[in-house]
Amino acid sequence: MSQALPAMPLAPAPANVDLSKVKALVCEPSLPIRQGIRLALNNVGIREIIEANTFLAAHQACKEGDHDFLVLNQEIEANDSTFIMRELRSGSLGRDPFILTVMLLASREEPKVRSAIDCGPDDLLLIPFAPDQLMNRLRVLVERRKPFVVTHDYIGPDRRAAPRPGATSATQFQVPNPVRARGTNLPRDRYDRLKQDSIVAIGIERIKRLAATMDWECNALTVSAREGKMTPESTYRSLLKLEQVTTELSSRVAKQLGHATETIDGLTELCRRLKATPSNVIFSDIEMVTQTSRRISGTYSSR
Repeated sequence: MSQALPAMPLAPAPANVDLSKVKALVCEPSLPIRQGIRLALNNVGIREIIEANTFLAAHQACKEGDHDFLVLNQEIEANDSTFIMRELRSGSLGRDPFILTVMLLASREEPKVRSAIDCGPDDLLLIPFAPDQLMNRLRVLVERRKPFVVTHDYIGPDRRAAPRPGATSATQFQVPNPVRARGTNLPRDRYDRLKQDSIVAIGIERIKRLAATMDWECNALTVSAREGKMTPESTYRSLLKLEQVTTELSSRVAKQLGHATETIDGLTELCRRLKATPSNVIFSDIEMVTQTSRRISGTYSSR
C-alpha cells in the first residue's frame, strides 16, 4: 500500500492557475518511478519535463535549468541529494533558491527523514506513492506554500506547528512561488524583483544568524576551557564549526554588503591553524578567537 510523508488534505485544482506553462525537473534514478511522476505531472497539465537519472546530471540540470518545480530523490547512485537541496536553498546552485520542491524518500528511518527535512524541501513523499499523491502535493503547494525561516544551518519552509516553549519565534519570510507565478502569467520581471527582494532579506537574516552562532560557539569554548573540560575532539569540533561559519559569513558580507572581510578571513585562518593541532590549544588561544569573534558579531548580529 502506498504511503506518504507527511499526510496532507486533498486539495482542489488551483483556481486560475494554468500549470501547462510550468517547467519541471525530475531527478530520479528509477525509470518506472520517473514514468509515474511524468504521468502525475501530465495529469495536472505539465508537459515541459526534464529528467535526470544520475547524480551528476541532476546537479548539472539544477545548475543550468530554469525550472519552477523539482522532484528530487533523496539518494541518487548512493549519493546524498540533500547536498543539492541545500545548495539550491542557499543560492549557491541554480537560478532560483525558491524552486518548489518535493523530495522523495525510500525509507521512513528517522535519520533519513530528519536529513530530508533539514535540507529545506517544500514537502516529502515516501516511495512507493500513487500519481495522485504527487498531484495533490503540488496542488497544495501552489495554493498554500509555507513561509521560509532562516537559521545558521537551514533555509527553507517553516515546519513548526508552534514555537518551542521559551524559544524565540523565528522571523518568517513569504517567498515567491515560481509555479504559481508561471501558472498565473505573472510578468517575469515582476517575479524576478520579488525573488531578488526575498534573496536580500533572507541573506541579511542569514548573516545575523551566522554572527550569533559565532558567539555561541566561542562561549561554549570559553566555558569548556575555564572548567577544564576541553578535549582535543571537542576543541576540534568547535573550531571546525567556527571555520565553516566564518567562511560563509565572509562570502555573504562581501557579496551582499560590499564589506571588506580581512578581519573575518583572519579569524577563519586562525581557526584553521588551531584546528590542525587541537591538543595544543590553550586558553589564550581561545581568548584570541573569542575577542575577534565578538568584534565581528557586534557588527552583524543586529543588522
